[in-house]
Amino acid sequence: MPFRSRTSSQTEDTDGTGDKLLPPNVLMLLTNAYDPDPRVRQEALALIRMGCAVRLLAWDRDLKRPRFESMEGVEVERVFLPSVHGRGNTQLFFYAWLYWKMLWRGLQSSFDVVHCHDLDTLPLGLVLGKLKRKPIIYDAHESFPDMLEGNVHPAVQRALVWLDTFLTRRVNLLITVGEKLRQHFAKMGARHSVVVGNWKRLEEFSRSDEQNREFRRQLGIPDSAMVVVCISQLFIDRKIEELLDAVDKVQDVFLIVGGKGALEEMVKARAAKNPRIRYVGFVGATDIPAYTCAGDVVYYGFDSENPNARFSAPNKLFEALAAGKPLITGDFGEIGEVVRNSSCGIVLQNYSVEEIRGALEQLHDEKLRSSLADNARWCGRSGMNWQRGEEVLYREYSALLPLALKAGLRLEQASSGELAVRSDGPAVRTQAGAVDLA
Repeated sequence: MPFRSRTSSQTEDTDGTGDKLLPPNVLMLLTNAYDPDPRVRQEALALIRMGCAVRLLAWDRDLKRPRFESMEGVEVERVFLPSVHGRGNTQLFFYAWLYWKMLWRGLQSSFDVVHCHDLDTLPLGLVLGKLKRKPIIYDAHESFPDMLEGNVHPAVQRALVWLDTFLTRRVNLLITVGEKLRQHFAKMGARHSVVVGNWKRLEEFSRSDEQNREFRRQLGIPDSAMVVVCISQLFIDRKIEELLDAVDKVQDVFLIVGGKGALEEMVKARAAKNPRIRYVGFVGATDIPAYTCAGDVVYYGFDSENPNARFSAPNKLFEALAAGKPLITGDFGEIGEVVRNSSCGIVLQNYSVEEIRGALEQLHDEKLRSSLADNARWCGRSGMNWQRGEEVLYREYSALLPLALKAGLRLEQASSGELAVRSDGPAVRTQAGAVDLA
């Protein structure tokens, strides 16, 4: 059934004093169907743990998901508008219709902040925020104009650069995935910007050796084999074919490939020919930790000529750090810097078959692999994990919604008993992983 807007009569006595409190309502905007998007899911669940109510308006281009769905406490409403990715310039007409449909739904909602995921939701979010006089958050997962280079007319790309700059200067808070990208937006004029990386919850990647061995056995992989894990979109720019060729040439290396995309049939065919390659299909966000932990090495491929490569700080980096696994990656972006500076993997000079083959042969050395894994584990536990992400989100949302967030935390305390909210002192974290009130 449709979601109802909050009204002044929808209150709840939570503290025993007769005070009526409401959780702060966060309206998130997203241009995919949320199946779920890993970063969006992680942020939404963190906000729920802080006591917020999160509603998500999402664009379902394939018309395959339910219109209304409650997913782990996130109330999702999908806007149905048939389209495909990669339309180029003609996609602008679909966005215009999408904005109109989402605007109508947004205006019918009651919210305390609008959280816009990527530039393509920001024009709509800015209108909603200004009309409702609510704070606007721009969550930039990447440099959107750079991502579209080569897919749209140069004039359209220049217009997007202008739009990105214009809107960035008018939001209350800009969140992005890495320091390089944050500096990029700061130079564009962002008033206040912070990094919330694609960091992972360490407890989700905590699995015993026996669990990992059993998982490998279910895939028919020997305990003694070196296992490379590549869970990715299966497109040419992800350097999948080069990895497959390299694995063909290195004995005793098994490869787990997960994902979907244009190269899916090719990957299936290669897995049928090589008994050391396992294609496991699309891997959902909740299953990624099991595959990552069961492997010995994580592979991340990306076209270093892509303009967004200079900012690259992908999910694969932080999944590997949370699991304590060495990486194989290219020499670009934040991922290249982290792997090199932390000595937690091998940075390729290029993605040639021979270069990847050389990295696989180096990692056959168990002593080297163990040392790189220890460094990855230390890096993940010393700061690049989701506990830090929750702390940043809590601090920034507290600044935007100090009274509303306090009410939400008290409601969460009353309903779950997991929060120990205090009236003084710094924000601290309970054993349940939630954040206490400052």
